[in-house]
Amino acid sequence: MSLRSSTRLSPHELAAAAVLADLSVLIVVMARLTPFASLTTVLGAIPYAVLSAQHRVRVVVTAFWVGLILTFLLAGFTAATQVVVMALFGGVAGRAARDGRNRLWTVGMSVALGWSVVASMTLGFLALFAGFRTLSLDAALVQSRGAARALTGIGLGTVGRVLERGAAWSVDNWVLAVPGFQLAISIFIALFLRRIAGPTLHQLRLATPIARPTTDVSHITLPGSGFVIVMGPNGAGKSTLLGALVQQNKSDLGSIGGVAVIGQRPDSQIVGARVREDLSWGFPEVPTETRMGEVLALVGLAGFENRETATLSGGQMQRLAIAGALLREPRLLISDEATSMLDPTTRRDVRGLLKSLAEHSTVVHASHLEEDQMLGDFVINLDPDRLHDVPDRPLGAEDSHGD
Repeated sequence: MSLRSSTRLSPHELAAAAVLADLSVLIVVMARLTPFASLTTVLGAIPYAVLSAQHRVRVVVTAFWVGLILTFLLAGFTAATQVVVMALFGGVAGRAARDGRNRLWTVGMSVALGWSVVASMTLGFLALFAGFRTLSLDAALVQSRGAARALTGIGLGTVGRVLERGAAWSVDNWVLAVPGFQLAISIFIALFLRRIAGPTLHQLRLATPIARPTTDVSHITLPGSGFVIVMGPNGAGKSTLLGALVQQNKSDLGSIGGVAVIGQRPDSQIVGARVREDLSWGFPEVPTETRMGEVLALVGLAGFENRETATLSGGQMQRLAIAGALLREPRLLISDEATSMLDPTTRRDVRGLLKSLAEHSTVVHASHLEEDQMLGDFVINLDPDRLHDVPDRPLGAEDSHGD
């Protein structure tokens, strides 16, 4: 594989970058309507923290540009700079949580990456646009005088006078005052994000074991083709095992001739408004109409090219997900309980389709249903209380037991 193809973003990574960048933009824009806008805006860093904790730096950079351009178009320059700040600080917080860094490292990297960029941008902008600088500094001075009067009214006149004198000094020495103030804010944001992002990322890791699997699958050798059934009750570790297989082959995830994944909730896998749009999403070159028609006919969706995906049934969505995988001609297709949410008739049809695909590629299908085991060419049993014979021949050296 060439260096270029190995570093290209997969469809999964592109989707994660786009969705989480959009979420950050929404938080930043909506925060401007809240009473505590500055504090609420900090929450916009959490989506970037999630990306940084679970994906490559390339994905975070892509999300950064998506958020920056989108915010600038929707809400202007000021909101766009806030997204820049959130992306920088969120990226540091996510990496710190992922690598188990301490508080000092988090603050140091936030200052080195976040504060240095933000302070440089702010000073450059204020230096170039004198009118905007004068307006901003005058506004800050007026606000400080108002706060001083309020403090005097409640018996804190001394504090008010110190505040007013400090504001006047800051206006006269804005080259020092602005980066100094931003340094203090940067340290606060770094500590605040560490406080709120850490538990969020911890819960996310617990909820999505596929993102950071701990199961060792190096001893499992997959066949060149065949239907591999991963059996076990709910909670036995089927998704963890499949997640480990995905991570082992993540360089090929979503690529043509690589690895494709189908989940148990087909509605979460559909990204296009129409069937043809969903099938062509993520391809560097759009598949031909003939090829899309052939794949749709193979999964029982002939003539569905122009159907709206929102009108499809659960079984049809699952077939569409399989069709999207087939278009990429994967060497490995991973099905994580892809039939569990379907009615018996549709489940039988989809299961038969997966079985037929295994004639030319490797299909790994997780299930807790006994009838699925009977179709398997190979079985990995994760039920610690029951042992099943392998229908044909062992997978690798021996069956895998346990979580």
